[in-house]
Amino acid sequence: MDTLRPDLYIAAIGRSGSTMLCNMLTRAPEQIVFIEPKFHTPPYRAMLAPQLLQYGMEAKAPPQGLAPVPALDHALGAQLRPIKWGFKEVQCSEHQRVFEVFRPVHILINVRHIYNIALSFMEKHRRQGNEDRFSPTWVLDYCLRESQGLIHFCEHLIERGQAFTIVRYEDFTQNPQARTALEKSLGWKIGNSSNQFMEDFNRGFEANRHQGRGFREPTVAERELPQDLIKLARNIEVRCAKYQAYFGYEASTGACS
Repeated sequence: MDTLRPDLYIAAIGRSGSTMLCNMLTRAPEQIVFIEPKFHTPPYRAMLAPQLLQYGMEAKAPPQGLAPVPALDHALGAQLRPIKWGFKEVQCSEHQRVFEVFRPVHILINVRHIYNIALSFMEKHRRQGNEDRFSPTWVLDYCLRESQGLIHFCEHLIERGQAFTIVRYEDFTQNPQARTALEKSLGWKIGNSSNQFMEDFNRGFEANRHQGRGFREPTVAERELPQDLIKLARNIEVRCAKYQAYFGYEASTGACS
C-alpha cells in the first residue's frame, strides 16, 4: 500500500485568513482541507470532530503506539485516498514536523501584513473577553516568534529543494487573478463558502463582519481598539521588519508591494 500523503499543506501564521482559505479550497466530497487537526500528533484535536461530521466521515480509533502516518491511515485512510485532501496548522513549531512526516505534495505559506495580524488578534481577544488569557504581551510574543519561524520554515524548504507557494491574505481575498493562479498551480478548484465552521471555532464575529462587505480590511476605527494597542501593533510591525520584507509588504500602510 502506498504511503498516505496529503496533496496540500497550508503553513500559516495566525489571523492570516487560513481558515477562510481552507473553506474556499474545500469542495466536499472531492477535495477537503482540514482545519488544525494535528494529524502529526495523535490523538487528533477536538476541532476535527465537527469537520468529520460535516463531511460525512468517521474516524476509526487507531491502535496505541502507531506513528502518525500509519495512525492516520488507520483512522481515515480509506476515505482520504480517493480524494484530494490536505490540512493547515498555525504554529511554526509544527510546520517542519508536518513536512518531514507527511511530505505533502503542495505547500502553501499563508501570510498577512503583520500590522493587521496584530490588530486582528487584539480585536478578537477584546470582543471575546479573552484579554486575560491572551494579553497584548502574548500578541507581541506570538507575532515575533511566528513571523521568524515562518521565514525559517521557508528557508528550510529551500534548502531541501521543496517548492512552495506564498499566499497572501490581501491577494486571495481581493484579487481574482491570484485565486485563478492558485487554482492552476494546485490543480484544485476554489469557490466554496468562506464562512464554514466559523461558529464552531468561536469566530462568529468574523463571519458577521464579512457579510455584505466582502473582505475589505477593517479600519482601525471599526476595530474599536484603544490607542495603546494601536501603538503596540505599529511597534510589532517595526520589530517584524524581516517578515515584512520577506513576504513583500510595505511599511505601515498594510499595502502590498
